[in-house]
Amino acid sequence: MWKDYFDFNKRQRNGIIVLLVLIMGMMIYLLISDYLPPSPANVDFSSFKADMAKIKTRANDTVKKEAMPVSTDTLTHPTIELNSADTTDLMALPGITPKLALTIVHFRDALGGYYRKEQLKEVYGMSEDCYNAIAGRVIVDSGKVEKIDINRATEKDMTRHPYIHKKLAKAIYDYRKENGSFSKLSDLLKVEGIDEEKYNKLVHYLVIGR
Repeated sequence: MWKDYFDFNKRQRNGIIVLLVLIMGMMIYLLISDYLPPSPANVDFSSFKADMAKIKTRANDTVKKEAMPVSTDTLTHPTIELNSADTTDLMALPGITPKLALTIVHFRDALGGYYRKEQLKEVYGMSEDCYNAIAGRVIVDSGKVEKIDINRATEKDMTRHPYIHKKLAKAIYDYRKENGSFSKLSDLLKVEGIDEEKYNKLVHYLVIGR
């Protein structure tokens, strides 16, 4: 009796064969579809392009940073100008105590200002190690130095300067009294007690007046 269910004519059998072939074809495709390469038309390159743009931007930023380095030390430790600094400014430097800061300021005021930072070595209490620690953090504006008019200053005026002791002040005064006003600063080399080394220190604090 079951043979009645499979009693097909030729046309029906052909239709069933075609249907079975289609079903088998679809099953085979489903089995191998995971191993097939994706269609180029369906690939989305937008995210890839975005990632490449980010990489290019980072590369440009890196080049700019390397070409224009920023000194963090300068930002963290600003340079201090010695002729305008107060004790608070000076105490920000390594190794500078309140007492040493005050001594630096007092010596500066007595001189009339520093013309070079190496003069800090002459400050009482300034060690070589301390100077070396702050040398790179200080600068000097020599234009702020106050000068003595060598043709008008009295002996008392000159002796107030740390580089001019009483005997030298008298020698300068006597030379001026005997020879008249100085016409040029180099004439000081003719004064007894002034050699080239002494002159090179004094010349920054003297001016010719008429």
